[in-house]
Amino acid sequence: MLVEINLLPKKEPKRKSKIVWILVVLFLTLLLAGLFIWQYTSKKTELKATESTLESTTNLVNTYTQNLTSYNDSSSVKDLEIAIEWADSQSLDYVVLLQGLTKNLPDRGFIQELSLSDGLVVNVIVQFDTKADAAYYLNSIQEIDWVEEAVLTEAKSTDVLEDQVSERMDEAIDSLKKADIEPRYFANYAFVINKARFQAEMKEKQAEEEGEDSP
Repeated sequence: MLVEINLLPKKEPKRKSKIVWILVVLFLTLLLAGLFIWQYTSKKTELKATESTLESTTNLVNTYTQNLTSYNDSSSVKDLEIAIEWADSQSLDYVVLLQGLTKNLPDRGFIQELSLSDGLVVNVIVQFDTKADAAYYLNSIQEIDWVEEAVLTEAKSTDVLEDQVSERMDEAIDSLKKADIEPRYFANYAFVINKARFQAEMKEKQAEEEGEDSP
């Protein structure tokens, strides 16, 4: 009886080993590809979010810039103009102003109120004995070199003006009544100061004072 003995190794286990390695390599490849795709998608989403934030920030900056430009073109310019006008009015020498207004007053003429607006417009209330004095004083104001557009806006007696102008005016009227003085006339004048001429006179006054002070 003959017995066959096959001493060659079986090939089937080797094939199984190759298949296992192929599957492992394929799994690792798919895993790496999945990780790459996940990272790419995540970075792309993050980039979009960053771009959106940057766009919102840019729009906000542009809005603030436009608002600031608009404010500088309107409100700030107006405020600056008002400040310049106020500074110009404050640069006037009130001593020179009062000297010019009082030197031509009649003997019984007295300045009761004086105000100066931003536009270099002066309003002055003066007390006189008669209406003629009020008319004469208007001519005197108009002859002052730095006065422009002088007008007599109102002239009334103490009886008419009581309780209608100001507390200071009422005090002056009460003083006249207590002294048994006949009714006086109060005239309101308005005029514009020519700044260039006024400053020229200021310089002349200063030069005269410096000349007197020098030995």
